[in-house]
Amino acid sequence: MTLLAPQLADLYWLLCSPPLLADEALPPGVRQGDAQLGESWWQQLSHANLTTNLPPTQHGFRLGRHAEMLLQTALASLPGYQLLASQLPVREGGISLGEIDYLLRPPHGPLLHIELAVKFFIALPTAQGLCYVGPGLRDALTLKLVRLFQHQLQLAGSQAGQTALGSSAPVQPMAWLRGRMFYRELDSPAPAFLATDHLRGWWRCWGEVLPQQRGDSLWRSLNKPDWLGLRPLDDQALPFTEWHAQTEAHFSYPHWPLQVAEYAPAQDGGHELARGILLPPGWPSQAMLASLLARIPPHF
Repeated sequence: MTLLAPQLADLYWLLCSPPLLADEALPPGVRQGDAQLGESWWQQLSHANLTTNLPPTQHGFRLGRHAEMLLQTALASLPGYQLLASQLPVREGGISLGEIDYLLRPPHGPLLHIELAVKFFIALPTAQGLCYVGPGLRDALTLKLVRLFQHQLQLAGSQAGQTALGSSAPVQPMAWLRGRMFYRELDSPAPAFLATDHLRGWWRCWGEVLPQQRGDSLWRSLNKPDWLGLRPLDDQALPFTEWHAQTEAHFSYPHWPLQVAEYAPAQDGGHELARGILLPPGWPSQAMLASLLARIPPHF
C-alpha cells in the first residue's frame, strides 16, 4: 500500500489492522470489529474529505484521545450511517457509570454500540504465567478486558444506558480492539485468546542485545504520535550504530519507554521490518509488578 499522510495512516491502521482478540474470546452476543469490516468502511470513505476533517495533532498529545477522534471522524463520515452519539456519559442517581464510546446507526440492522480500545502491552513471563502488562506496570490486558466485557460493553443495554440514549431500541455491542503486543522474540507463542494475526513487536531493556532483522537496516525512535500507522523511511532513520549512540542519551537517566522501528534500506524498498519497545534498565520494578499482579483475577 502507498504510504499515507500520518493522520490518514493512523486511521487506516485503526480500521484495517487485525484485532487483538480471537473471535472465540469475545463474550456471547458481542460482535468483533474486525479488519474486514474496517476495510469495507475505509473503502466507503472519501479520503479527500477526511484529510480536511481529521483533527490536527494537539499540544499535550494523548494516544487514546487521538484514536477516539480519528474513529469518531470516520464514523461520522460513513455514507448511509448515522453517528448518534460519541463519548456519551451514562449516569445513575447522579453517579457516573462511564461513557458509551460510539452509538452508530447502520443502513440495516440494530444500532451498534462500539467500544474502542487501543493497547500496547508487554508479554512478561511471571510466576502466574505470561502476563500482558503496560510499561508503567499500572495496567494489564486482563484488567482491561474484564472492565470492557463486564461493564463498558453492557452500558448501552442497561436501564441507565437506555435512559442516556433516550431509546429502548435493540443495540448490538461491538468490541473494536487494536494495538500491538511486544514479546521477547517476534515468533514467541501467544495464548489462544489472542488473534493469530495480532500485531507483534519485540521488547528489551536498554543495555541488552537488540534483535536486528538485517545488518544494514535503519532505525528510528518513534514518539507517541507515531505509534499507530506506518511511517515512511525518512532522514530520522539512522544506521544502527548512529541510532544506538543517539538513543544512549535517552536512557542516561530514568526515562520513559521508547518504541522503535527498523527499516530496510531505501534501495530495498525502505519498508518497515519490525517494531520494538525499549524499557529502562532493571525493568520491571518487582514491587510495582507484585502490586499489579495482585489485582489480576486468577481466572479470566
